[in-house]
Amino acid sequence: MELRFSGEVVWWRGPAPHHFVALPGPEAERLRAVASRVTYGWGCVPATVTLGATTFTTSIFPKDGGFLVPLKVAARRAEGVELGDDVTLVVVVEDPDAREHDADDDVTHDGAPAAARPPAPHHDPADDDDYFDPAASTAPSAD
Repeated sequence: MELRFSGEVVWWRGPAPHHFVALPGPEAERLRAVASRVTYGWGCVPATVTLGATTFTTSIFPKDGGFLVPLKVAARRAEGVELGDDVTLVVVVEDPDAREHDADDDVTHDGAPAAARPPAPHHDPADDDDYFDPAASTAPSAD
């Protein structure tokens, strides 16, 4: 599933401060329809996001009935994006149902040849360059 939309870059302090763009209502409804099949837990949905000429993997977060798309620091820097800017994003979420193909022409529902589509990559948030794992933090020793 591909979602194209524009929105304002906002900051949420949360447990791990980050910059986000809220998914607009119609796009949030489309994502909600597949979220339970693609989430890896806590309602987070792995996605590939394109901001300008920069593409990165991330996880979309559920928030107050909608979804927030995080913008990685490296992507914001590469594109010169700041808090309050209006940006256009392309978000791709691998929908397992889209892989079903039509027997008549052997293409997936999104029109791509079934044999030409690579398998969906598994996204582990720990691989993100800005992922913070408090459990991995080490406290100074009492020596």
